[in-house]
Amino acid sequence: MHSFAVFFADEAAVGVTRVEAPDAATAEAMVMEEHPGARVHAVDGATVNEENRVRMLGAWLRRQGQ
Repeated sequence: MHSFAVFFADEAAVGVTRVEAPDAATAEAMVMEEHPGARVHAVDGATVNEENRVRMLGAWLRRQGQ
């Protein structure tokens, strides 16, 4: 298993959550179970920390057109 940080955005919420999964596609699917219809993007969990997670979330949202 590998640690992923998954960015998500749907009508109800926007955020970043950590999941343990064998690959990025599985990590994204796990988050979509809790947020059906959400846009999701998984990255290596080691790249996201408390100092940069808000900045990275904002950058991802801008790329999504939000």
